[in-house]
Amino acid sequence: MEKNFTIDPHELAMALISNTNRPEKLTNQRFIKNQLTLYLEAYFMIEDFNHLEVKQIENMKQQQMSELFDKMLSGRFTP
Repeated sequence: MEKNFTIDPHELAMALISNTNRPEKLTNQRFIKNQLTLYLEAYFMIEDFNHLEVKQIENMKQQQMSELFDKMLSGRFTP
């Protein structure tokens, strides 16, 4: 049984922003904009990672199948 490794983008993004304290020099509005930007960047980065992970597994499967067929064919035609 294969299990894909995926990360929950919402959970990770929320963990990132929940551990950030507002510096005194930032206004509330600027801090909220920074937090929103951090959340969105983290969310979409993890989404991209999850999609890449699935594509890599698919490519590995295709490569393994190709190698298997190559071995089968070379064994079949070797005298």
